[in-house]
Amino acid sequence: MASYAITPVQSELKMTLYNKEVYAGPDINGLRTTTGIQTMGTTWVFSWPVTDGPGPSAKIVGHLQGAGVQVANTPNYVWHYSLGLVFRDKRFNGSTLQISGTSQINGEWSIVGGTGELTMARGTVKRTEISYTGNTGISELKIHVFYTPMDHTAVSGNTAYSRRYDDFYAVL
Repeated sequence: MASYAITPVQSELKMTLYNKEVYAGPDINGLRTTTGIQTMGTTWVFSWPVTDGPGPSAKIVGHLQGAGVQVANTPNYVWHYSLGLVFRDKRFNGSTLQISGTSQINGEWSIVGGTGELTMARGTVKRTEISYTGNTGISELKIHVFYTPMDHTAVSGNTAYSRRYDDFYAVL
């Protein structure tokens, strides 16, 4: 028998994190997989480390993993991104945010979903490049997200707000 539980709780989270993009050398974490015509269509895949600060002593809290495709032949480098922010820190370990959007280097992405502690996430990530030296860029990520924490331990309808799936068909 299937069951459900009503969970009306929604949480809000604001945090500032940083990502490091390295496009050449021994620490490379982004790779061009295709080159388009006049750069449009150029595709990159990457696994950028995400840290709690911009400096070398910052702690890695996760990785932005995904792909970016250049979608405009302009000098402003407009990209469409499909990303998963996979957390590995103590609080959100194993949780993810699914991020998507079209933006320039300094722009905003949409948070369109999440898993684990961040289930049913929605919100925005404002990305601002704070440094670019040689082949390495560091960006600030201002994350504002609403999510619904799920009780992943509940497997049956034993709460006062639970009802079996079959109960709904009994009234039809």
